[in-house]
Amino acid sequence: MLEQLIKFIPLPIIGIMVHRKRILTEKERTVQDAFLAKLDIKKRKTEKPVIVAVIGLVGSGKSAVAQELAKYIGATVIGGDDIRIGLRKQGESYERTWAIAENASIEVVKQGGNVILDSDFVDEKKRASIREKVRKTGVRLVFVRTHCDLDVVVGRVLSATYQNRVDDFFGGAKSKWQGSEQSKGVAVKVREMWRRTPHHYRWVNQGGGQWILKKFSFAMFAEIDTTNSDLWKREVEKCAKRLLAY
Repeated sequence: MLEQLIKFIPLPIIGIMVHRKRILTEKERTVQDAFLAKLDIKKRKTEKPVIVAVIGLVGSGKSAVAQELAKYIGATVIGGDDIRIGLRKQGESYERTWAIAENASIEVVKQGGNVILDSDFVDEKKRASIREKVRKTGVRLVFVRTHCDLDVVVGRVLSATYQNRVDDFFGGAKSKWQGSEQSKGVAVKVREMWRRTPHHYRWVNQGGGQWILKKFSFAMFAEIDTTNSDLWKREVEKCAKRLLAY
């Protein structure tokens, strides 16, 4: 609904709506500066700059797709988790996470790179915000969706328990779970996956019930099914060729 209304709202007003509270504090600027300093900006391989915003559930393969696509098109991958960790260490809330990520994206483009935003842009306000930001720069913005069988999603998340691969963001998150930091991180990641599943799938109460992938009302540049580890990289390559031909 919000996305439909946005079509009829003047662009300057959209800018006020999505950026009104985005003046960074001193600590937030410190986090932003530190994040920018660590970025390894890749030279773009496309003729024109592009920002790819990824859409997908926790465990759907967003990060793997982002890293693979980045190699083809010459892009810097920007994720929110590192920014959130920095904000948490500064005692700040996560509210400005994507203001910082957006600022970093524009800076990368200015320095001759492409950007892949490794997050979940299923949220309408989040999409409206990045659209308004890139509108001022003339950069091309596309959305790429990652998805897979839900059993595969669950398996990927739970396998982190045995492989000790829960990152600092989930491992450091608040939880009432009394186990180890590793198992707490897994619990938080499962909770996040569970919470966001209805944004990506709809429940159909037939044949015992099943989750069906939702169709979105906005344009998707590519949809990549990561269920089969032997096939998804080919889909990423196809996506990259289309971007390089633009």
